Amino acid sequence: MILIPLLGLLAACTPPDEPIVALAVQDGQPVGVLVTCDGDSFSQLSVFENDAGNDQGDHTLISWAVDGTPTSEIVEVHLLGQPPEGWKVRESRDLPASEAGVAVKTEPLTELKPGVRYSLSGSSHHSAISVPFTVSDFARITSDKVLAPTDHDTMKIMSRDTFVGAARDSCA
Repeated sequence: MILIPLLGLLAACTPPDEPIVALAVQDGQPVGVLVTCDGDSFSQLSVFENDAGNDQGDHTLISWAVDGTPTSEIVEVHLLGQPPEGWKVRESRDLPASEAGVAVKTEPLTELKPGVRYSLSGSSHHSAISVPFTVSDFARITSDKVLAPTDHDTMKIMSRDTFVGAARDSCA
């Protein structure tokens, strides 16, 4: 008798978010790095303002996103730039109350400003743990390093190779 309710609970579970997205900096410009887990699933990468909507009556999502089918296991995307070949910038659209629980207005993110908190997120075969950052973090991320999650609460500057290895491990 206990088995039936337990199966219902297990069926409702979704896979946990994984550490498959990191923030890199190339020539002073932010780059999202996505490990796709299988290299051929539809994937997406997005960045959004965390500081938007501080006024309780303001439900605005300011974001920029790209999506497509990757041609390699590791996808690098210059944030707010041209998407990788075969990918496209996702158009912003307002979310009705039925989808978001409250009507949310969307606006395109066109620049990264000092003092504003952002989050980098994505998905492929798995959903990513979001990487919070500010423009001031760019100076700390050298050419062979990335800002990546070690878990849901901790971000760390680490070597790109360490990040890719951990992301591959989480894909298994």
